[in-house]
Amino acid sequence: MRYLFIFLFLSMVTACASSNLTSSWVDTSYTKFPIKSTMVVAMSDNLRVRRIFEDDMVKQLQAHGVNAIPSSQVFPNKLPSKEDVASYVSKHTVQTVFIAKLINIEDKEVRYPGGSGYGYYGRGVSFNSYYNTSYSYIYDDSYSVSYEFVNVEFTLFDTQSHNPIWSTSSESVDPSNMNNIIDELTGILVTNMKDNNVIR
Repeated sequence: MRYLFIFLFLSMVTACASSNLTSSWVDTSYTKFPIKSTMVVAMSDNLRVRRIFEDDMVKQLQAHGVNAIPSSQVFPNKLPSKEDVASYVSKHTVQTVFIAKLINIEDKEVRYPGGSGYGYYGRGVSFNSYYNTSYSYIYDDSYSVSYEFVNVEFTLFDTQSHNPIWSTSSESVDPSNMNNIIDELTGILVTNMKDNNVIR
């Protein structure tokens, strides 16, 4: 029964939302919200991951009226340098640069209590039996499952002042299906940006 529960739980993890934002900040003094244009840069040497994230983020932003472009469209063979990005945004008058940067990848063990602690309430329950069953539920039949947690930081910079105007961090659990994780994550990011009036 315990192993069936583990299998069902892992199936639920992969089926349900597995990314969330852990922090968020916006410069409320910035007067040019909602933004009109941006270049999206995923700081990764994996060209496939970079392209998938940038393309999906750009698609989401364009749906909200932002003239967005992926850096991989302009610099397809390498991650652009700071000078490359500065030259492009200056020449094309791009208002902002959206940066995605990997912060940490960590394996964590999550402990779950065992499955024998479900009882019932009523006259037939004594303190001793209830407490012993609960104690066993916590200590005797527990187990741990290891997950991979990936933390990414996202920052939007104004190209005139070079200052950040919005930032957030995310945590994704067991990102085995990259396409699904990216699609889920970019949707969460755009929702946060909209809630903070960064985009319309």
